[in-house]
Amino acid sequence: MPSKGTTVAVVAGAAAALGAAVYFARRRKPISEIDDDDVFTAPVPSQDKGVRKPTNTIIQANDALSVENKLLAEALKELSESSCDKVTSHATVESSAGAAGDRKNFPQLGLSLAVPSPWKIREDLSPYPNVAMLTVWNEDLVTQDVAQQPGSVPMIVLSVEDIRGENVDLDEFKDRCKELAVNQMMMMSGGAIEPKVTKNFATRVGPFRHTLEYSQSLPPFCNIVVLNLIEVSGHVAYTFQIMGSPEVMTKYRPLFMEMAKGVRIEGNVSTALGYVEIHTGTVKVDIDTTWSWNYPGSDGALAAFTTSSPTKKEEIFLYEKDKVPEMVHDVQSESNVDGVFIVSALDGLHERKTFTYKNYALVVKPLHKPRSQLDERLMVAVIKSVEPSTAEPKPKKGGMFVNKEHGYRVNVVGGGRIVASSIGGGSVAYAPQGLSEGNGIDTPPTVTIRVGSPENDPDCMGSVEEWEMRMRQEGKEGGVKDIVRTTVKGEPCLTFVTQNMEELMPGQRMEIRGKVFIFVREGKTTLVRWEMATGLWKKFERDMNAFVESLEFI
Repeated sequence: MPSKGTTVAVVAGAAAALGAAVYFARRRKPISEIDDDDVFTAPVPSQDKGVRKPTNTIIQANDALSVENKLLAEALKELSESSCDKVTSHATVESSAGAAGDRKNFPQLGLSLAVPSPWKIREDLSPYPNVAMLTVWNEDLVTQDVAQQPGSVPMIVLSVEDIRGENVDLDEFKDRCKELAVNQMMMMSGGAIEPKVTKNFATRVGPFRHTLEYSQSLPPFCNIVVLNLIEVSGHVAYTFQIMGSPEVMTKYRPLFMEMAKGVRIEGNVSTALGYVEIHTGTVKVDIDTTWSWNYPGSDGALAAFTTSSPTKKEEIFLYEKDKVPEMVHDVQSESNVDGVFIVSALDGLHERKTFTYKNYALVVKPLHKPRSQLDERLMVAVIKSVEPSTAEPKPKKGGMFVNKEHGYRVNVVGGGRIVASSIGGGSVAYAPQGLSEGNGIDTPPTVTIRVGSPENDPDCMGSVEEWEMRMRQEGKEGGVKDIVRTTVKGEPCLTFVTQNMEELMPGQRMEIRGKVFIFVREGKTTLVRWEMATGLWKKFERDMNAFVESLEFI
C-alpha cells in the first residue's frame, strides 16, 4: 500500500489502448484487477458497454518509475475486449500527427515513424498527464482467440514520457524500467512466478540506445515476452515496446526491428504546460510546475524553490540583486542570454549558478550533483518573469496554476503537487496535500482537470445541457447520483457525485467519493474531478469548493 503522503493522482487506467470515452472517464475494473498503478477520471459511458464507472486508485509518485511497463497488464485485456468485433473504438488525437507519404509525423512529441501495410498507427488519448502513447496494430491479426490466448498477437506501443521533473538520464531511466517491469509482471501473475530479464544491454537500433527484454512463463496461463527499445533525449524518454508469446516474438521480431529503425527522434521538445504564478507580497514570479515553493526564503531571499527530482534535487533562491549573499568562489564562466547575465562559479566542489536580470537574481544550488542540471532556457524565463507586486499572497502560501494552452487558471496551495505536460492528452493532475511523508492522511484528495471537445473526442458533449441529458441517462444505470445543473461564479456548470468501494491492497477496501464539475464554453468542455476517501469528505469539502470557485477561464 502506498505510504502516507507519497501519492499523487494522475489520469485514468493503465492501458495502452483506451476507448474514446476514457478521455473523460475510465470504467471501473473488478476489485481483483485493481492495482496501485491505476488512476482515475470521471464516469461517462463507453460506446458499447453502458456506464463507465470511475477508477480511483493511486500511484506512488516518489518511486519515480517510468510508466510504459504499467501499460502491459491492461493493454492485452483491452485488445481482447475489442477484438470480438474486429473494430477499434479507441480514441485518437489526429491534430498532432501529419502524414508525409507513408510516414506519420508527431511534432508535439518530437518524432516520426512509418509502418508497412497493413499495419496502422494511432495516437491514443493518454491516461497519464505526462505520457503520450502511439499504438501500432494489424487489424487482420485480431481474433476472438486473443482473450483465451494472451500473447497470441503482437502488442506494439511507442510511449513518450515527459521526465522533466525526475531529470533522469538513459542509464537511470532504463534501470527504473527494469525494476518496474519485474514488479509489474510479478503482479500480473499474483506473485506466482518471477519474471526473467533476458536482455539488458546498450544497443543501437535506429535512435534507440538500450535494449531491455524480459519474460514470464506460467503455462497454460501466461507465456509472455516483452522487448523494450529505450532512448532518452533531453527531458523526454521514448520506449518502443512489443509484447507477445515466444512464438509471436520470434515471428515478428525482424519486422519490429525494422519499424524501430524507421523511428526518427528530433529532440529538444518543450514539454512544459502552464506555470505557477507566485505572489509573495513584494514580487510576482512565474515558476515551473514541477517546483515546490516557499516564501520568504532564508538569508534574505524573497522566495525559495526546490525541484522535484529525487536524485538531482536543486534549490533556487530569489533575491533582490544587491542582496545576494557574498561568497568566496571560483568563477568558471560568464555569459549573457537574452539580456540575462549568467555566472557559473564553484563553491568548494559544488557549482553555484546565478541568473541576474534587472533588479533581481536567482541563485541555483544543486544538492545531489556537483553541477546544476537545470535548463538555462527555463531559468532565463523564470528570472525575466519577476516583477514588483504588492498583490496579496494566495491563501495557504499558495499560487495560481495558469494554463493558457487550455484556457484556464486556478489556485493551488503551498505544498501541493501538480503534474502537467504538453505531451499528455489535455489533462492535469493535482495533489493538494502534496507528497511529503507524515501528513497523516492515508488517501488524500486528488484532483484531475481535463479539457476536450467533440472535435478531438466524439464522446465529448458540446454543451452543459447535452452533458446533463447524458449523465441522467447514466444515472439510471447506477454509479452516478446527485446530478445538478448550477452555476459557479456565473459559469453554467453540471455537477454529480460518484461513490464506490475500492481495494487498496488485498483484504483492505475503502469507500471513495468523487465530485465532478463540468463546464462548457464555446463547445469546449473543462472537467474537474475531486476525489477522496468518503471518511475525509467533510474535512476537505470546503477546500474542494474553494478550489472550484477559484477556477477562471482565460
